[in-house]
Amino acid sequence: MMRKLALVCSSPPFDGNEMPLPMPSYGIHRVHAAAKSGQYPHDTEVRFFDIGLTGAEAGLKDILEYGPDLVGFSVYVWSMTALLQLAADIRAQQPQALFLFGGPSARRDAFDHWHFRPAATVVDAICEGDGEAVIQQLMSLPRLDRQTLAETPGLYTRKLDGSGWQVSGVLGGFDMADIPSPYQMGLMQPEHVAYLETYRGCPLSCNFCAWGVTRPARDVFSADYIEAELHAFKALKAPAVFLLDAGLNLNGKAFRNLSEAQSRTGILSEALFWAEIYPTMAKPEHLEFLSSVGTAYLGVGLQSMDERVLKAHSRPFDMRRFAPAVEALSKVAGLEIQIIMGLPEDTPEGFRKTLDFALSLPITSVRVYHCLVLPDALLSRSDPTWDLNFDPVNMSMISNRTWSEHDLTAMRAELNERVAKRGGEGGEYWWSFWK
Repeated sequence: MMRKLALVCSSPPFDGNEMPLPMPSYGIHRVHAAAKSGQYPHDTEVRFFDIGLTGAEAGLKDILEYGPDLVGFSVYVWSMTALLQLAADIRAQQPQALFLFGGPSARRDAFDHWHFRPAATVVDAICEGDGEAVIQQLMSLPRLDRQTLAETPGLYTRKLDGSGWQVSGVLGGFDMADIPSPYQMGLMQPEHVAYLETYRGCPLSCNFCAWGVTRPARDVFSADYIEAELHAFKALKAPAVFLLDAGLNLNGKAFRNLSEAQSRTGILSEALFWAEIYPTMAKPEHLEFLSSVGTAYLGVGLQSMDERVLKAHSRPFDMRRFAPAVEALSKVAGLEIQIIMGLPEDTPEGFRKTLDFALSLPITSVRVYHCLVLPDALLSRSDPTWDLNFDPVNMSMISNRTWSEHDLTAMRAELNERVAKRGGEGGEYWWSFWK
């Protein structure tokens, strides 16, 4: 018997004047590495398809020629519509193929949204957590059909009566040390931005972000694992290392392991280093580490300076300590303050105050993001009285209780004007102000 797995994603196009360094999809490559490294009782084949690079029509043709038994889709906000349509096109010609959806936007409340519900009938199962172990389990099954999908722990499948979703047991996972690395297995392209994880999850649970919902931040990668990743990055001539963690300083054990791996190799001194950081939680050891790496870019998620707004979104914030902490960090790294435009409970006046405050700080740039209504975040956890109205295709906020549609449209125009005057840059849903 031969079991064929197709792993499918759709890398996003560049939005505006983004940095031109190539940034591949990562999560699906983690699953790719796991699928290829498994030990199975029968023959298997695994292929990867990125319709963002090939185009949907060419991708469909390639997948149909391959003839997979199982198709795993990695879904993000920008690719939901395209991948649901691709699944429908595959099913029309190869109805025996099973479809497993994973990734940050593959959530029950997203597929049950009125806009996606008709197209989402093609979804056979949803993986709402880490996919590495479950893909090996599915590839090992002697029989693969909708019944065995429903019996696989942690996968959400539709109830027979169509009344909702059901799950059997708890999603399994690897020990962190055993998670296969696509970099160490040679599955990633050379001279691309490299992605590094030192832990998974987040200790925070802000309403506008999905990080803290997926898992707590207690599972960490060892110093040995991180060291092996760094050597793989160097062999691939990665121009930059993007730390995917929720924050450089949100997990003490993970940071110590990263620091140890860097002290052994020195590799991060040879590439750009990008990470998120929480300034008020920065300690001398973080400043020392940042002084030891190459040109560092640190993202600082301020979002709003209004503590009332942040409290409504379960976001901890200490205004008194923020500015001094930013000043200390600015001496060892370039900082980008990130704020959200259109956040429920904020107002246009409050947003302007936040933007002006951010621009007054000793930082490299300020980046504004148009608020998105994401699964596991505002789509799932917003207050019903906030009256959210959003674009169901790209999940961008259209209006809410404190931002009218006119307010958001006018603020977008204002940001375009302010960015142009300052010589900044922007895309459809972001604006960057350079200091």
